[in-house]
Amino acid sequence: MEQDVHAPGIDARGAAFAGVNLYVQLGRGRDYAFSATSAGQDIIDTFALELCEPGSATPTLASMHYRFRGACIAIEVLERTNRWMPTLADATPRGGHTLRAERTKLGLVSARATLRGKPVVYAALRSTSMHEIDSALGFSDFNDPARMRDAADFQRAASKIGYTFNWLYADDRDIAYFNSGDNPQRATGVSGQLPVRAKHEWRGFDPDRLTAAYTSFAKHPQTIGGQPYITSWNNKQARGYAGADTNLFSSVFRSQMLDSEIEARIAGARTITLAGLVEAMGEAATTDLRAEAVLPLALAVIGAPRDPALGAAVAKLREWIAAGSHRRDRDGDGRYEHAEAIRILDAFWPLWMRTQFEPSLGGELYGRLVDAHELDNAPNDDGSHVGSAYQTGWYGYAAKDLRRVLGRPVAAPYAKRYCGAGRRSRCRALLRDALARALATDPARLYADAACAKAGRPGDQACFDAIAFRSTGGVTQPMIGWQNRPTYQLAVEVQGHRPRG
Repeated sequence: MEQDVHAPGIDARGAAFAGVNLYVQLGRGRDYAFSATSAGQDIIDTFALELCEPGSATPTLASMHYRFRGACIAIEVLERTNRWMPTLADATPRGGHTLRAERTKLGLVSARATLRGKPVVYAALRSTSMHEIDSALGFSDFNDPARMRDAADFQRAASKIGYTFNWLYADDRDIAYFNSGDNPQRATGVSGQLPVRAKHEWRGFDPDRLTAAYTSFAKHPQTIGGQPYITSWNNKQARGYAGADTNLFSSVFRSQMLDSEIEARIAGARTITLAGLVEAMGEAATTDLRAEAVLPLALAVIGAPRDPALGAAVAKLREWIAAGSHRRDRDGDGRYEHAEAIRILDAFWPLWMRTQFEPSLGGELYGRLVDAHELDNAPNDDGSHVGSAYQTGWYGYAAKDLRRVLGRPVAAPYAKRYCGAGRRSRCRALLRDALARALATDPARLYADAACAKAGRPGDQACFDAIAFRSTGGVTQPMIGWQNRPTYQLAVEVQGHRPRG
């Protein structure tokens, strides 16, 4: 929701989320603007706690006590029953359910298993648990002109926010960035990517207050000026800064689509206007990241096939890339420009990934990795139709391996060579075979989607990508053409500032 708030200690306008809208969270103050993207660094760890029984009986997987710091403690059971009925705003049929969770000193139980023959529970601990309201201190500062005099004040305010966000700031003189989040200090040798035993709990952890030692202000990625522009689209924040367990960063980020558009507009002595910046955002919003950042490498390996069908497919793909790799319908005829090239890549991508990686990884490991980290975060997003795309995927993994196949420079190369075991001729043959199989893919099957079938557009490529809206009561909204949308679009130009002390 958008709000304009003015009161003692508050002077701001912008977006706020229902339920936490005491302050503007994304917007502008009197002479500065601030916004954010989700950062997603790792503030959740999983710990294995041995199960036990009071009186030293032998524990089982069903036991409801666990061992923590030498004591056998009962697992806390949390239950809540929710019921609902239809309203004018929501036609969901009457129903209800009971939610049940089990809690330990090291977080909520996520699974039970045996570890070296002993029954354990796995508990997930989030650093902001029971401290969600603490972040209001930072938002309060953002909304208070007296506490937001310059970029340094902004960074101090952002550091009070325990949630993981990329915060951006602009006034008439400075641009700035700060990555917020209560990053726990882990035990020596613990990365946080895999479950660990309870003895490796966070440094300074207080199970009663649910606090710990967190990384210092100076160790958070940050900058004030020092570069011509700052972009953030949920990408890696800085070199050596890891993502969360389900957000594994690679060398290809979707923010690079925005970077390339901005850099083209400020090349040499050129400057960009606010309208030009919005245009750059719009161009990036309809670009296929796979086609822009990864497909050119695959086509360099594939070369010029003699087979007429493969040669024609390669030509269509190259033409699409040269035109900007967009998934859009500019003339409004209901059909994408370069629709055939888009169809080829959509069918080719999963076959290409399997061809490139499965022979070296083996079928079982490849399957497990795909289950843990999706190959492609496509616009359709498994039928969700929310627009956001290319946040996760194997884009960087494929690109880095193919750069090595092509003999191009690679920083921190992988321990193994994947496509064709690193042999260019073998990789070429594999990719050509995958491309040939992609050409035989049935478009109706490729673009099968329940929402499009319901809309009378079964198998429609543009509909498959389109953004859908949830109805409110009797008010409905037709789907709109795809764009890689942000949560909230804020365009601000700051032209003046209060006197600086």
